[in-house]
Amino acid sequence: MHEPQHNLDDDWAGLEPEKTQDGSQLMLYAGIGIAVLFGIIVCGVAAYFVWAQFRERTTTDEAPAVVVPTSVVTDTPTDTPSIAPTSTLPATAVATQIPLGSGAVVASFTTTPPNIDGNLGDWPGTIAASSTNRVYSVAGWDGSEDLTAVWQLAWDNGNLYVAVSVTDDTHVQTASGNEIFRGDGVDMQFDTVRDADFGDGLSPDDFQITLSPGDFAGSSPTAFRYQGTASGAILDAPGGNSVTVAAQQTADGYTLEAAIPWTDLNLEPSEELTIGLALNANDNDTPETAVQEVMMSHMPNRTLTNPTTWGTLTLR
Repeated sequence: MHEPQHNLDDDWAGLEPEKTQDGSQLMLYAGIGIAVLFGIIVCGVAAYFVWAQFRERTTTDEAPAVVVPTSVVTDTPTDTPSIAPTSTLPATAVATQIPLGSGAVVASFTTTPPNIDGNLGDWPGTIAASSTNRVYSVAGWDGSEDLTAVWQLAWDNGNLYVAVSVTDDTHVQTASGNEIFRGDGVDMQFDTVRDADFGDGLSPDDFQITLSPGDFAGSSPTAFRYQGTASGAILDAPGGNSVTVAAQQTADGYTLEAAIPWTDLNLEPSEELTIGLALNANDNDTPETAVQEVMMSHMPNRTLTNPTTWGTLTLR
């Protein structure tokens, strides 16, 4: 009997190698790639976190640099706008915002305006404030403080009246126009809309009135008016000023009187009106020069461009 013919195909039945599916292989590679990318991201984030922590620790241990700007005035003629003096704190001082109500000064209403002649005999002698805080000194200043200023203030519907008694052992005033701050004299800063825009920047409602006693030889007492701008600068005020000022030399300094029209401050006075105010005195002890060497103020941290460092004036 013949055996059935052997078929080799039957021997290999079920033993053929399985064919790899192309889709599964791509998914495997993609998974591996995603895992590797995720690992790289995690490592990068961890490295950045460690670097940031190290950088923060090293920078906070360093003392911050103190930057003290200098006084700046352009060399343009006095009848064109120019930058007003920028007097600043000494490098060792720390500027802090003065609380509302600090540095309060009162001006009393008068029915008998003083005679503006530099003689303070017709003033009642009531002290409004004293400028005894050094808020600026030029580089190279010898450290001596020989300047003080005692202020009296009064008002009526037309003017703010100012009387200042200045003690200063050496009188030097060679400047004129918008540079009179570079010699012996006094100045006042006003924030006339303090309640509405109280902040650390200047605006057009801020003014500076600088008063010079002259040199008691050839130059007469004079005044100059500056005004803030919307950009926070301070320039020569348009229209000049209508301030009346007089001074007399004394054995230990000088006395000065001034009548500042409310119109120069764009103000309508009223009882209990409160505005910002800083009262300052400038000193120059170097003959034949024009340089602001020291400024004393009634406010301990007064700066020109920051009305929050000024005090207040209330009309009573």
